Amino acid sequence: MAVKLLETLRIRAASAVRRQRARVGRPDRPARLDIRLDGFDADGVEAGAPLGAEAWQERIVELLLWAGAMPVRVVASADHALLADTVRFCHRLEMPVTVRTGPEGLTPARSAELIDRGMARCELVVAAVDEAAEAAVRALVHGRNSRAANLTVHIHLVVSEASAPGAAAAFERARALGVDGVVLAGPMRPTSLSASAQAGVRAALAIGWPLQSTSPVAAEALPRLDAAGPGAPRTSGRCNLGGLRLALGPDGVGYVCPFKPGRASGPLAETSAELAAHRDAIRRCDRHCAHPELV
Repeated sequence: MAVKLLETLRIRAASAVRRQRARVGRPDRPARLDIRLDGFDADGVEAGAPLGAEAWQERIVELLLWAGAMPVRVVASADHALLADTVRFCHRLEMPVTVRTGPEGLTPARSAELIDRGMARCELVVAAVDEAAEAAVRALVHGRNSRAANLTVHIHLVVSEASAPGAAAAFERARALGVDGVVLAGPMRPTSLSASAQAGVRAALAIGWPLQSTSPVAAEALPRLDAAGPGAPRTSGRCNLGGLRLALGPDGVGYVCPFKPGRASGPLAETSAELAAHRDAIRRCDRHCAHPELV
């Protein structure tokens, strides 16, 4: 028992050191992991054949041995066959688990299962706060209350020409449902907004704490979405994504940004130099990105 406790403390301490290095601009390894089990919320992101359960566990353990325990976000459709087991596997490795999913298939039974397996946070991605979204939120909130679980529920409303005018009203509906926050996220494909849609986005962004959970980077970029690219050009500064996050696609291939070339298919410890070069290229990017993949 004492040996296991010491090993747990060692992993946590090493992870804290790496996160601190990333914050001060000396990233050697990532501070956060995204596991993409399928193509949910990844329009246009290429991937090969998906991994099976055993292969995913081997890839996660490989990353744990290379970089230590870190927060994990599992991205998948709610009814994906490997979702619950992946959440449990990461939770048992003492990695805080966020699930990013949609309302389809997120029933009360599924919500309770994910909470029981160790889901600490849920990002519910919706195009509108409609009946399906409300039912999914109620399922999550009920599961949290019935189990006295420490679960954070956020709605991620994808900004579009259709959703933007009613975005502020969506915040009010979310408040009544008992969510912990609402995030306005840009669409995966480049788009532009009309003047009325831009006004709707600004009205929604004006809603303050405690519901407003949109990142400052996205808040600045969203009203200026451009059909020519993934975000408005920055007036100053560089992308702060590089070095902070590693994503594994459905095929287990590692990458940092889905909109820049550079993917590592081999063992992470052996391809870390390749990923480091990829991070350096991202840091030189002058786009102000608001895509949900990067939230």
